[in-house]
Amino acid sequence: MNQCLKLITERRSITFFDPSRDVSLELIKEILEVSATAPSGYNLQPWQVVVIMDKEKKKLLREICYGQKKVEDASANIVIIANTKAGFENVDRVLDSWVELGYIQSSVKESLKRSIEAGWNDPQRAKKKAVRDSALFAMNLMITARAYGLETHPMEGYDEAKLREFLNLEDHQEPVMIIAIGYKDPNQDLLPRAYRFKFEEFGRLI
Repeated sequence: MNQCLKLITERRSITFFDPSRDVSLELIKEILEVSATAPSGYNLQPWQVVVIMDKEKKKLLREICYGQKKVEDASANIVIIANTKAGFENVDRVLDSWVELGYIQSSVKESLKRSIEAGWNDPQRAKKKAVRDSALFAMNLMITARAYGLETHPMEGYDEAKLREFLNLEDHQEPVMIIAIGYKDPNQDLLPRAYRFKFEEFGRLI
């Protein structure tokens, strides 16, 4: 437990990355697959990612991110995308695995499938589901990266229209955030962690 708490509390949003150190694609894939153990409604896993490692593409992404230097200095940038069609596109694979593993009987698969899909019919509800679960995946990613000795920084500062064009996203693909990942610049010191609200400031008991 202490190690888990250490990873969570030591995670910081790193602004200064070391541009001289690369992270291999194999390691990033491993981190992403560990991160995919994040929970999601009916295990539909509505997240998608685009990993940007190429130097020239990082330069283009930096422009889309309003010139943020960390975009170019980080080893990679991972765009987290919420798939608002996941309730339809992923349901069969999920339920087939449930049947195989003994979670459900094959006789109830079709009725359960209809029930799940009904929850994804409304576009606003589908977007809420997909973004919520993709954010859980993103948080898992940042903690997992820390376990591998890497640093991250989640970003919401980007031109969404330009990002969509850059990645050729379809209407049902909703950008959630971009996460820069890499090694901290050893020549830069972190300031103390900014103030975090206490329970009495954000919670209540009823």
